[in-house]
Amino acid sequence: MKIYSWNVAGLRACEKKGFYEWYLETMPEVICMQETKALPEQLSDRLVNPDSHEALYAPAEKKGYSGVSTWVKKGINHSHTIGLGVEEFDCEGRTIITEFDEFILFNCYFPNGQRDHARVPYKLEFSNIVAKKALALKKKTGKEVIITGDYNTAHHEIDLANPKTNKKSTGFLPIEREWMDEFKEKGFTDLFRHFTPDENGHYTWWTYRSNCRERNIGWRIDYFWSTNELLNKVEACEHHKDVLGSDHCPISLSLDL
Repeated sequence: MKIYSWNVAGLRACEKKGFYEWYLETMPEVICMQETKALPEQLSDRLVNPDSHEALYAPAEKKGYSGVSTWVKKGINHSHTIGLGVEEFDCEGRTIITEFDEFILFNCYFPNGQRDHARVPYKLEFSNIVAKKALALKKKTGKEVIITGDYNTAHHEIDLANPKTNKKSTGFLPIEREWMDEFKEKGFTDLFRHFTPDENGHYTWWTYRSNCRERNIGWRIDYFWSTNELLNKVEACEHHKDVLGSDHCPISLSLDL
């Protein structure tokens, strides 16, 4: 099974830049999108009813903001839950939980802490609830859990091009990075780093300013993390930086189930 995750930075804009052609060419079993920024009724029919997948949307109440979507290939047994069951987060369309026969998948758009750091507490509370919910579902179902999406945090200095100048920037604050340390201690693994432990230069987001993508001055803020016991079924975790259409690139996970 192959799962892709992509912050599309507005699905309607991404469609104009070739999203649907990328979908037809790639055709993975599952696609998780973040920051769709649209209600289903604002989307083209092919995005609501794609060729080979069932598409579920969790839009934000605020128009043109946030939102996630999970597409699952037709014929694969699954069930969806929208949201975490916490209104202050669910109203922003940040989570879809999909249960498959062999594992549970969280598609999450973690909040941005904002330049003035005003939303850092909100972000950390969301993050804590995601981790707690994932562990509770693992205990209840006996299934391993994958949490993918835009985490809006670079974990280590090798995860962004300019760590020294960003120590006071949200996305690289000590308190945000400490949450990732705690997440790991709770029994989760960063799957990209499982395969690529020490290399820098691997990023998933680049600002549009100053040709940063061409110069590879970016941040690694999009992830697949899973409960540790899933590791023996993980074949690869990759970034697809050559795929354009957003200021983020898609990432993928290959599982041998």
